[in-house]
Amino acid sequence: MKIIVEKINDELNHSITKNDIKILLEIIPKDWIGVAHVFKISSQLYDKSKWDRYVIQNNTTFNILSRGIQKQLVIKDLLIELALRPNKVYPAYGHQLNSQQIKKVEQIILPYYDDFFIKIGSVN
Repeated sequence: MKIIVEKINDELNHSITKNDIKILLEIIPKDWIGVAHVFKISSQLYDKSKWDRYVIQNNTTFNILSRGIQKQLVIKDLLIELALRPNKVYPAYGHQLNSQQIKKVEQIILPYYDDFFIKIGSVN
């Protein structure tokens, strides 16, 4: 498992850190992540992407667009993306989730989301 933080050259900083990802990985079930997984905190801006979420898994890489986005939203999307395959929720074309899938996964991730913000000492 590897965590990469791409460098940025302007004012919109990453809202999550390498340490945030490490804390999250301590909380989630071990079968949600494999040794080959890479977490890339991308320098790309969400507004300039074509994604409908802040985190998308592409093969073994979790691409995280967190620049200028609230930490709560990014952590939620990262948890959703981590929970999809282990919980047998498969997005349709283009990684898009329907409302039923989102509701199901949100129920699964809620305890981990709350635990994360308790661990970092922040109110979500």
